[in-house]
Amino acid sequence: MMIYSIALSLLLGFELSYYLLIVQTGIAAHYNSDLITLFPMFAGGVFGTWLSGASWGAIQNPIHKIFIALSLQIGLSFLYPDYPFFTLALLGLEVGVMAPLGIYLFKAKQQKELFFALAIAYTTGTSFFMFDVDLREPMAVLFTVVTLVAAFILKDYKVHIESKTISHPFVSYLPLMLWLFLDSNLFETLSRHEGINIWSKETSLIMIFHLSGLVAAYYVLNSTYLYSLSLAAVIYSLILNCLFCSL
Repeated sequence: MMIYSIALSLLLGFELSYYLLIVQTGIAAHYNSDLITLFPMFAGGVFGTWLSGASWGAIQNPIHKIFIALSLQIGLSFLYPDYPFFTLALLGLEVGVMAPLGIYLFKAKQQKELFFALAIAYTTGTSFFMFDVDLREPMAVLFTVVTLVAAFILKDYKVHIESKTISHPFVSYLPLMLWLFLDSNLFETLSRHEGINIWSKETSLIMIFHLSGLVAAYYVLNSTYLYSLSLAAVIYSLILNCLFCSL
């Protein structure tokens, strides 16, 4: 159903936007990336990731778990950006629960829905990247309301998993894992480096290239090409990391 497709894209797209603008560049920037202060959020995220796949007793439907996580998220959003130790842990827990559950809903290989979700996240994240980190409370609440509405639409949604599961060796995932690590580091380097102010000056250009990359990835269907592309992305990210860290 088209309504489910739209809801899936909105749910993952605005939850990723929440992570990018509220958690990664909002709270982290508010606390000046102090790892000791932010440790409860990291620990909560790890525990939340484990909890998302654990048994919740009578609550087994992933959509119901998402409702609970988002109810916690909207309450915490009103506290932004000042979080005591315990609430930082709760926020990490909520984000840790949401990440795997949101991805789980896309097990049916819905590339179009995933494409639009990532497009929403990239364009929203880029557009509001320079917005004052201490004034993002309305943004946090709005993103959570959108995801809650999308989750409500999906309350009867069933994830269809193919009966035949293809197993891949661990080494085939290494380029993707390494690329994610390097890309995250590159993002942090670009966003925090005082001499590289591309986000306010080249916002439209960044969005265009984000979307171009998504379109290219969407049409890469051959796994051999995808593997080669991921290797190229790893090398490219590594080069850029070395370049910008030397500035």
